[in-house]
Amino acid sequence: MSGGKKIGPASTAILFLNLSMAKYLLVLPYFMVSEVGNSAWLVILAKGIAAIGLFLVIAALYKPYVGLGLGQLTRRALTGPVGSVLNVIIAGLMLVRGGVLFRILTEALQTLETDTVTIEYVGLFVLLPVLICAMKGFNANVNASILILPFTVLSVALISLVLIPHYNIDNLMPVLGMGEGKIIEQAFFRLGGTFELIYLLTLSRSMADYGTFKKGGLIGVGAIGFFSFLFTLIYCLSIPYPVSKNFFFPLYQLTRMIKAGSFLQRMEPTVIFVWTGVIICALSTLVISAAELLKNSVDIRQGGGFVPILVMMIFFIGVLPRSELDTYGIYRITVNISHYFYIGVIFLVLICARLRKVERGLTYETA
Repeated sequence: MSGGKKIGPASTAILFLNLSMAKYLLVLPYFMVSEVGNSAWLVILAKGIAAIGLFLVIAALYKPYVGLGLGQLTRRALTGPVGSVLNVIIAGLMLVRGGVLFRILTEALQTLETDTVTIEYVGLFVLLPVLICAMKGFNANVNASILILPFTVLSVALISLVLIPHYNIDNLMPVLGMGEGKIIEQAFFRLGGTFELIYLLTLSRSMADYGTFKKGGLIGVGAIGFFSFLFTLIYCLSIPYPVSKNFFFPLYQLTRMIKAGSFLQRMEPTVIFVWTGVIICALSTLVISAAELLKNSVDIRQGGGFVPILVMMIFFIGVLPRSELDTYGIYRITVNISHYFYIGVIFLVLICARLRKVERGLTYETA
C-alpha cells in the first residue's frame, strides 16, 4: 500500500488536512460548544498551538524512522509479536472511529437529502468510492484529496463572507465561557486535536524524506488549526449559546442561515457534496493506514487484500448504533480514548525504538 511515487510536502499537508477536516468541520464544534459554551473557539485555538508543539517533538524523535513507517517500527521497537498485536489494536481503533464517522455522515445525508431511504442504502453509496479509492492505492487517494481541497476551502471562505451580517460579538460573551478550567481541560485533556498525527507516522514510507514529513506535517497541522478555529469562531459568532449546543450538524445550520438570493439559498446540497468528498477522502486514508498496519503485522509485501474487509468492517460498525444520538455519544467516547491511546502509543514506540537503537543498520536517507 505504500509503494509507488513518493509524495512531497504539499501533498502530505493536503492529505493530513482533508483527514482532519472530516472531524473538525462536521462534528467537533457541536462537541466543543456543548462542553465549554461560547468559548469553544478559544479551545480550538489552544489545541492548534499545542498540536504544533507536540508534532515538533514527535518529528524530532521520529527522524531516523521515516523510511520504516510506524507499522514496521512498532515491530522492531517492541519485538515482532508484541508489535504486531499493537498494530492490530491501532488499526481496530481506527476502524471504530471511521465506522462511527461514516454513520454520522449517512445520518446527515439521510436527514437532509434522502430521508425516505435506509441508512444502509445511503451508506453503500458512501463506501463504494472509499473502496475504489483505497484499492487504487495511496497516490490515488492523495490525488483525490488534492481535487477536493480547493472546493472545501472555497466553501468555508464563501460561508464566512456571506454570514457577516449574522455575526454578533455579544455571542462570544463572556469570553471565557464556563471558565478557564473548562477551557484547559477540553483543550489539552479531552476531544484531542492531535491524534491524527499517527496517520502521518503510519504513511511516512510514502513520503520523499524526513524533510517532507516534517514540513508537510507542520503545514498540515497549522492549516487544520487555522481552518477549524475559523469555522468554530464563525459558528459561535453566528449562533448564540445555548442554542448553538443543540445542532448535531453545525455546518448545515450555518448554510440554512444564508438567505441572499436563489443561488446562495441552494448552497446546502453543494456544501454537503463537498463535505461528503472530504469524508470519503478521510475514510480512504483511514482504510489505507489500517491496511498498512495489518500488512506489517503479518509481514507481507502488499496490503491491498485487506481493503475490502476493512471497508466492510466500517460499514458494519457504522450500522451498529441504534440512533443518531447514540452515534454521537459513541464518537465522543472514541475521540476521547484516541486522544490518550494514540499519543501514548507514539511515545511508547519512539522511546522503545531509541532505547533499542533501532536506527542502527538502517540504510535509507533520512535527511
